[in-house]
This record gives sequence, structure tokens and C-alpha cells, in this order.
Amino acid sequence: KIHVIPRSSAEMFALLGSLFGCVLDVVCAVPLVGSFFAPLKYIFGATDDQSVTSLFAFLWSYRNFDFQSFMKTHRAALKVGQETGDFCTGVCNYYEVMSEVITLTSGPYWHFVPMAKGVSRKDSHDQFHHTMVDSLGAKAGEKVLEFGCGFGEIGRQVATISGCSVKGLTMSNAEIVGGNERIRKAGLQDRCVIVQGNYHKMPFEDNSFDKVFGVYCLKYSADLQTAISEAARVLKPGGKLASYEIIVTDKYDPTNKTQKYYVDNISHSTCMPPLWPAKAFRDAAKKAGLVPVAEIDLCKPPAESWFSCFERTYIHDLLSSSLILNAVKTAEALHILPKSFSDFFEACIIHPTTDFTNAGRLGIIDGALMMVWTKP
Repeated sequence: KIHVIPRSSAEMFALLGSLFGCVLDVVCAVPLVGSFFAPLKYIFGATDDQSVTSLFAFLWSYRNFDFQSFMKTHRAALKVGQETGDFCTGVCNYYEVMSEVITLTSGPYWHFVPMAKGVSRKDSHDQFHHTMVDSLGAKAGEKVLEFGCGFGEIGRQVATISGCSVKGLTMSNAEIVGGNERIRKAGLQDRCVIVQGNYHKMPFEDNSFDKVFGVYCLKYSADLQTAISEAARVLKPGGKLASYEIIVTDKYDPTNKTQKYYVDNISHSTCMPPLWPAKAFRDAAKKAGLVPVAEIDLCKPPAESWFSCFERTYIHDLLSSSLILNAVKTAEALHILPKSFSDFFEACIIHPTTDFTNAGRLGIIDGALMMVWTKP
């Protein structure tokens, strides 16, 4: 079942967030006192900008959702994935709900990008879209594939910036419906479309695309070699494949209980296999016949840490507080929130948000690695 947030709820909180943001803009412009209120622009920002306002919008919009059934299927699918290595059912189930949750609280931006002091998250994402176009060398008239595309935000931006045509590939029904609706609203239906398929067995002929890219999607693959080989198969000779992923770094020690706790929680909360190291990508690409072009950590200094979006808004500190979870459990007990909401909130909201930040601070996970290869 596809869960769609009632438009009235989303629009109501978006309006309240915008109004409060305007008030803060005025207050922050006042000499002397304005600087003291500046942090509030991040904390109580727009509802789609990972702010505290986002949290309230989420609580209101999902107050009648059946979280008990969702968590039951979520854990059952995770168990199947861990036993068989096939996480497809779990990923689809997760995103039938979480695609809308993430959009509500984070807008169309589902991944971490380089951020600079004084630059908004949305402007940082806009710069990342240009970085992706440059990494691919995408040009007008070319055919580009975005696999694991979600709602296809990056693909639409790549098409808009470069003039190319972009086809998105996803397994989720919700993302196909929502993504193609967004394409129509952007007026890009003549150059963009989202279709259904598994990137381990793409429904395309050999040498179909001039450029191929994926963002934060190969972390859902339990068979990285097959996934990258498929991307290489549909790529034309001379074309480029770009992958921007979350990986475990060489610092990660799986025998360290704290480190393993953070890394495992990220996988379990999102119903995906264990995160891959960079070496696995290099080895798979080489075996698929690809030649490396670039490997860059986009969040090296002077850029802020890749997880800084959770620190700017203090959402990490808020979710790390036991007071928040206890308040949610109390609200559930009083039937203010639906049954099993606290279970979902802890498993899918607190985790992996806090785990990304904690693991990032330890340097055991990197969320900003851009790897580019070409096909001879």
C-alpha cells in the first residue's frame, strides 16, 4: 500500500514554517540582537529542511498510520534479507513509507552533500547537482540513466542543467508514481521518465546510455559485482559511470562493539545489507572492465562534515535525548500517537539519523565519496 501524506497537512506545516522563517529573517536583521537569534533559523526552519519543525510535521501527518503492521513487515523482510541475501522486498517495503517521510522532512534531497559555512542545505544540493553533471560530462542530446533513482530529483536536475535526457530506474511503486508526477510538474516529460526495474538485472539493451550514475543506492545491494557489471553493460563505450555512496572506511573495526552498533543500526533501520568499503567498489568496477577516472571525497576540508546537516539544526542532539523518546512513548500510551509509533520512531527515525552522525564523527563511515569510471 502506498502511503501519501494528505496535501492539506503538508501544506499547513509548510506555511507555518515559512511564516516563522519570515519572522526570524526580520528579527535576525535587527542590529546587535539579530546574531543571537540566527541559530533559530536552522532549528525552526522550513518543514522540508530537517528542522525541529520537520519533526512536528511528521508527527501530525502520520498520526493515523498503521505502524504496527509496517514494523512487522519491516523486520520480517530484514530477516529474509539477512538469511537469503535478497533485500529487495525489504527495500521496497521501507520506501513505500519512508519515501514520503523523507520528502516531508528533507524535501527532495535524500543524500548528504558538501556544505559550507553560511550556505544553506538547499543551495549546497544545487551545487552538488552541477558537480554531478561535471563528473559525468553530461551534454545536451545524450541519454543518461539514473539507477536507484528514488523520486528522480537528481536526474531532473541533471537534465535541466545539461540538456540531456534522463531515465530513472527504481523498484518502488510509490517512487514511480511520485517521480513521474514531479517530472510532469517540472515540464520535463519529453526528456525524463521513471520506470520500474531492478538494477541487478536492468531492463535495457547493451550499450544503451551515454552516461550512467547512481546516488546512495548501491548500499542496498547485496551483490555489488552484479550491480556494477549491469551498469557497465548498459553503458556505451567511451561513456562514464559515476557512483556517489555511503561507505565504511578503513578505520572501521567490526570487533569494536560501539562501532559495530552504529554501522549495524544504519543497515537494520533501512532494511539494507552491510555497507560496502571503497575497495569493493574498485574491485567490482575493475572486474566489470571499467577504468577509473576519479575518486574524490567531496567533503574534505574546507567543506563541512558530510553529516553536518544534522548538527546545524540540532536534530541530532534532539533525537539523541532520551526525553524525546520517552515523550513519544507517553503520547502513544495516552493514544495521542498510534500504536507502535514509538517502535517506528526509534528504529527508523532516531536510527539511522544519530548513527550517521556518531559514526561520521568517529570517521568509520564516509557519506561523500564520488567515484567515476569510463568504459573503454
